[in-house]
Amino acid sequence: MSILGNQSVGKENKGSALTIGKEAREAKAKDSSVIDSTIGMLFDEEGKFYTFKMVDKIIKELTPRQKFGYPATAGDQKFHEAVKHWIFREYYDDITSKMETRVIATPGGTGAICSALTNYLSLGDKALFPNYMWGNYTQLAREANLGYDTYELFDNDGNFNIDDLRKKCNEMKKAQGRVLVVINDPCQNPTGYIMKYTEWMQVVDIANSISRDGTPFVLLYDMAYIDYDSRGFEASRKNIDLLTNLGDNAMAILAFSGSKTLGLYGLRIGAEVCICKNKSDADEFFQANEYTGRGKWSSSSILGMNVISETLTNHKEEFEAELAHAQKMLIDRANLFIAEAKKNNLKTLPYQCGFFVTIPCEDPKAIFEALKQRGVYIIPLKGVIRVTLSSITNDEIVRIVKIISEVLAK
Repeated sequence: MSILGNQSVGKENKGSALTIGKEAREAKAKDSSVIDSTIGMLFDEEGKFYTFKMVDKIIKELTPRQKFGYPATAGDQKFHEAVKHWIFREYYDDITSKMETRVIATPGGTGAICSALTNYLSLGDKALFPNYMWGNYTQLAREANLGYDTYELFDNDGNFNIDDLRKKCNEMKKAQGRVLVVINDPCQNPTGYIMKYTEWMQVVDIANSISRDGTPFVLLYDMAYIDYDSRGFEASRKNIDLLTNLGDNAMAILAFSGSKTLGLYGLRIGAEVCICKNKSDADEFFQANEYTGRGKWSSSSILGMNVISETLTNHKEEFEAELAHAQKMLIDRANLFIAEAKKNNLKTLPYQCGFFVTIPCEDPKAIFEALKQRGVYIIPLKGVIRVTLSSITNDEIVRIVKIISEVLAK
């Protein structure tokens, strides 16, 4: 009999991106020709970790207390407003005048997703995830003592499968009397897909249709990669303004990642942002999620919060210029990868932009092992392998496409 509690028997981190990434880094330290295409962090064309100069400058200028003191669990008002202004941008006045909004500081976007799963489903309920997804969603669900189901991300034409989403939401409503669905957009992890405006309109319609009779509906909107959308800052926010059409009993919870937007990966800073119609629901959101934060991680990084507040409030234009450069670097790599894939007849799932691209295959784990023998590290997922474009150079892209094509052809 295990000494573990029943709910913890069988837990193992084997096969996670972080575990594989550690193995890849160790292999590359021994052999510089190894291609480490695992972890979603941005590197420059010299293979060096990419940092924003403005972020570095602000970190140096903060006082010791601003770097290391204890913050409030939820963060302060300056942080809340910086996050909302950055996420909502030109739609800030429209969203805040029509809807109730609240913000909770979290350890990365992961913390926001963790807190939402904890508070908006009952023990034993299921969350609804896309069938192609960031692998940690399922681990977060298990930690919250939840199950999960999946909806098909793509239809036969490679568009967002709104029909399957609608079907699965209605099935979940019937089975458990509430719905929580996760949508990761834009630059979806792992596919790099970007939803169309019309597809987002239909998602809001589903939320209102499900919740019209009083059924709670939560749209957990994972926007970790929103600032790498190739359409630009403004276009990527247009979908958010659609959330002002949510009716009673429906809520959007936005998971914002300071890790991705500002390159603050190891500081673990993000935010959980609620958008809903009713003040009582928004107040309840703040109370429950602040309580969860205190109970699970006590408080998030004050250094991360102050970097976000200062950067996005007082140095927005300078930071945006740096971010635009990072976007272009990633877009150039993506264009090269897609061009090389076509040359080598390598099929990918629908991709527009982002840190990752996915390649369908029958046995991802076997392909992972074969690629490892060739000095290439990727992430195997269900039915696909994930290549991280953000962490490899243009020269490595040409090599990795050729190697993957050869391994798949065997």
